[in-house]
Amino acid sequence: MIKETKYKIIKNKYFWISIFFFIWMSFFDSNSFMLHYRFQNSIREMTYNRDFLKKKILLEGSQLKKLNTDTLYLEKLAREKFYMKKEDEDLFIVSRRNKKNKLTSHMNE
Repeated sequence: MIKETKYKIIKNKYFWISIFFFIWMSFFDSNSFMLHYRFQNSIREMTYNRDFLKKKILLEGSQLKKLNTDTLYLEKLAREKFYMKKEDEDLFIVSRRNKKNKLTSHMNE
């Protein structure tokens, strides 16, 4: 009796149409589940990027405001990042070497 019910289910055309419909909607349709999953991931990534850029805009805005109001900060930034100097000063740039570079330079000698 169990075999007969299984056989009837497998032979039933509505069963096969339902299976085909589920497979079609899952993978091949323009509104498939896979496509929705990809869209959801891209939306999540774009939201993260948007939030990151908003924070960066706020930070840059506060730095711009600080540059416009604080002359000492402006001078410090000009000296450190752009190596600017006053007319009567000499500028010495000291670069730091990594330990790895020191080891390789000793080995080559």
